[in-house]
Formats: sequence, structure tokens, C-alpha cells
Amino acid sequence: MSAVSGAIGQAGTFYIGLPVGGVWKTTSAGETWYPVFDSVKEASSVGAIAVAPSNPDVIYVGMGDLIAGGGISEGNGVYKSTDAGRTWQHLGLDLTKQIPSILVDPKNPDLVLLAAQGDVHKKSDTRGVYRSTDGGRTWTKTLYLDDTTGAQKIAWADDHPDVLLATTVRHWTSLPTGLPRFGAPGVGPGAGGGPSSQTHLFKSTDEGVTWKEITGGGLPRLAGRTSVAIANNTNAQRMFLIQNSGLWRSDDAGATWRQMDSTDTRIRNGQGGYNCGVYVDPKNPDVVYTVNTASYKSTDGGNTFTGFKGAPGGDDPQQLWIDPTNGQRMLFGYDQGAIVTLDGGQTWSSWYNQSTEQVYHIAVDNSWPPFVY
Repeated sequence: MSAVSGAIGQAGTFYIGLPVGGVWKTTSAGETWYPVFDSVKEASSVGAIAVAPSNPDVIYVGMGDLIAGGGISEGNGVYKSTDAGRTWQHLGLDLTKQIPSILVDPKNPDLVLLAAQGDVHKKSDTRGVYRSTDGGRTWTKTLYLDDTTGAQKIAWADDHPDVLLATTVRHWTSLPTGLPRFGAPGVGPGAGGGPSSQTHLFKSTDEGVTWKEITGGGLPRLAGRTSVAIANNTNAQRMFLIQNSGLWRSDDAGATWRQMDSTDTRIRNGQGGYNCGVYVDPKNPDVVYTVNTASYKSTDGGNTFTGFKGAPGGDDPQQLWIDPTNGQRMLFGYDQGAIVTLDGGQTWSSWYNQSTEQVYHIAVDNSWPPFVY
């Protein structure tokens, strides 16, 4: 499950995006799901979904699997729906290939930002953070490092959208032969499977128009896939960053950082290249969620964690969406499928009601008629 989002003000309406399989929707809080993207024939790999907070009919979809490595599925830019997923319009940015993160302004559905990783197979200047103020008709690239480094995660606090964080990562690197270097899905140069000299953290204070890099102040050496969050009700002062080395927190808008619960190997077990995320309750900045082999919850600002969903066995959560107006309403995207809670995790919908599995391998035996596995 590569992307999740929900409609504010419609308790049962959620959307999920698949690495290969388009966009699916539920209006029954996960009891049933149905595809809404089949009319789009040019691409089916989704990396990000964002429903406009001020207009639930407006949906933006970024194409291309967010995972880096040799097995990724690429996309062809951005799509938009203005009728809750019934029809779709292509908004360009075809060569961005992989879009893992989209934000829509809380009050203005035409103000959109997205992170583009770019082409994993070659150098490309279609990477970085793009911004639109006209609903995606035109785009301006506002953050760009070089033709090998893509943007991976962008985040803001819903009550302070002028302040953003963005992470970048080297998405393409070459072997001595000049061929691209990447491994299995999730362990390539941009996934966290190895160090990357181009993993950086940037901050904007003008809603993504300009950016300044955050360095020092106790910030760890960044390598590979990194996720960030900014807490509501803190005047955009409290920020979180998570990667393979663990969870880090700032209480002064990124000037200084400290590691949280450094002895808890569950949130620093080296799986950050495959799934990595940190999320904060919209009302209480001390309630923090992280995803790794399972999902974990803190009620003391990240000092300690307990298992939330999938622990201790692990279900590999990939994405979490929390309703910015109601922290009890959540949508989780797991390897197994999507699950919904309307009561803060006390009860969940099933993931056995979606035809969304991703097929990795097929084999045929030598019998006749043959069996296919």
C-alpha cells in the first residue's frame, strides 16, 4: 500500500493508492472498497494521494511507486479529480517518474506541493519539490539540488502550513560502467539500504516558495530514506525526524535536535529503507506514531513507545493518514491491505476485503495441463 488519504467531514470516505493497481475508494469506513482509477490507461502505479481538506471532491494523485530500487514501477506525473474520483485529469510532470508525497493547503484546494524523486535509471532534472497555485495547471520547481537527487517527503502542521520540512535523497547513482546502481526494491540508494551523501533536510517558512537547509544542532548524519512531521498546536516549533538510526525531535523549529528513546530497537531496527514514517496526533503533540515492522505509539512526546497495531509480530505498515480534525479517525496502509479505525485504534476494519495484492513471482510447472503458481 503506497498511498492513503481521507475526506474530511465524510466519516466513511477514504482513498488508497497501490504500487500497481491505481486508486481505490471506500465510503463505508473500509467495509467495502472499489476501484476509481480504471479509466486511466497510461499508468497505474501510485505513490501519493491527497484529498483537499477544504473540498473533499478535489483529489490529487502522484504517480510512481515511492520505493526505490530495481523493482519499482514508474508513473507519469500528476492526476486530479474534482468530482470525488469519478473522472480524472492529467496535470503533467510526466518525467518526475515517482511522486511519494503531496500536500494540499488546508484552506485553498488550488495550492499544492509535491515531492518528486525523478528517474531511478538515469540523470534527470525533473526532481525536487514542485509548487502550484492554480490547481496544478502550472508548476514551479522551488527546491532542487542536482540531477541525481530527488525529494522524498514533505510535511507541515495543518495549523501552520507556511512552515514545511522536506527531505531529499540521492535517487540515482552509477556503477563504474555508467549503469545505474540499485538493488532489490526498498534497498536501493534512495531507500535507506546504504549511505547517501545527498540525504538532506530543508525547511521553508513561506509555504514552499523558498527553502533553507537545516544542519547541525544535534541533527544526526542523514542517510537514505527519512521521514518528517511537524506537530499542530506548537506554533510549528515541534518537529520529528525518523530514519534507520532512530527518532529525533526538535522543540525549536529545527535549531536543535535530540534523539528520542534511543534504546528502543523497534523504532531503529534498520527497516527504514522499506517503510519509514512518523505522524503526530492533530490535537495532542505528545501523541506520536511511528511505522517500522509494526506501528508504535507514544503518549509522552516520543520518550517511550508501546505497540499500536501489528506488534510484536509485525505487519509492515507503509502509510498512515490521520484526520487533521479528529485524531481518532485513521487509515493505515499495510503490506496486507488498508484498515480503518474511527475510535483511535480500539477497533479496525478488515484488510481481507480488497483485491489489491501485488504479485511478485509467477512459476509454471512441467505437467500438462500445467499448473501456475
